[in-house]
Amino acid sequence: MSKTLYSFDFDDTLCHTPDHIEGKKYWEKTTGLSWPYNGWWGKAETLDSDVFSVPKNEWVYQRYLDAVSDQDAYLIMATGRLKKVIGMRENIDKILNQHNLSFDEVHLNWGGDTYIFKTTLFEEMIEKTGCDHFVMYDDRHEHLVRFEEWAKEQSCDVTIVDVKNKTTKTIKN
Repeated sequence: MSKTLYSFDFDDTLCHTPDHIEGKKYWEKTTGLSWPYNGWWGKAETLDSDVFSVPKNEWVYQRYLDAVSDQDAYLIMATGRLKKVIGMRENIDKILNQHNLSFDEVHLNWGGDTYIFKTTLFEEMIEKTGCDHFVMYDDRHEHLVRFEEWAKEQSCDVTIVDVKNKTTKTIKN
């Protein structure tokens, strides 16, 4: 039997997380405090469910349900959010639980470039699962283009789903 490995990105793929512009405005309006940091994506507070409502992406959620119903599926979530940030994993887990999203493994970036983190992780997961097919959902155009080239070097077929444009490209290996 063949096994399919599915990977879902978090921000703007599985969930519509606040961006730095609207998020900072909403933070200030809701808390009455100025945003205390220069950065955004590396802060656990950006996913504080006491401040922000983080809805799931319904289009991706339907694909998630399809993946979960696949008897031979192995599901992971891979995000560029940093593992070392205190509270980040807890906030992500809380949001996933709120939306009944469950994975065989959840991976946060160990540090460094997100594309390198993801391709390294994906190669490890392809080897670990021995999958025949790898299906990835992501929204970052600059990564999606690079993933297509990366996919040609893999030991399995790779399907890349561009969540923003709702398009799919399969590289047969």
